[in-house]
Amino acid sequence: METFDYSQVPYGFGLCASADCPKASTCLRHIALEHAPVKYPFLPTLTPQKLQAMKGKCEYYRPNKTVRYAKGFTQLLNSLTVSVSDTFRCRLISHFGRKNYYLARKGDWLIKPADQQYIIRLAKECGLQLDDYFDDYVDRYNWGD
Repeated sequence: METFDYSQVPYGFGLCASADCPKASTCLRHIALEHAPVKYPFLPTLTPQKLQAMKGKCEYYRPNKTVRYAKGFTQLLNSLTVSVSDTFRCRLISHFGRKNYYLARKGDWLIKPADQQYIIRLAKECGLQLDDYFDDYVDRYNWGD
């Protein structure tokens, strides 16, 4: 695993201090706790009682595998015909909400893989067939957002 950057951990992300968990080495919650800077003396952490109650079957496990997020879809919008562009935009606003639609469109809000598939399916329904539907991609951890 490359160097872990604690500044990427979302505010309030729950951490895990379980030393005997078999998945600790691949769990973002445990890895983040190990890399927490000294300037944060108190962090949100799973309680020992909750760890015991789960009896080894952790419902909070977050794998340290990166996910490919899309950034922006302005090229896709430029390829749509005028007759379907309003339909496309309205359906995406309905799906994401107005603010997130505009943030995602210009690449300021990362688009999850499931949402990427939705956008591609919608573009195809509008008659658009492209080699690539998004402006750029980034690989990031899936913090569970």
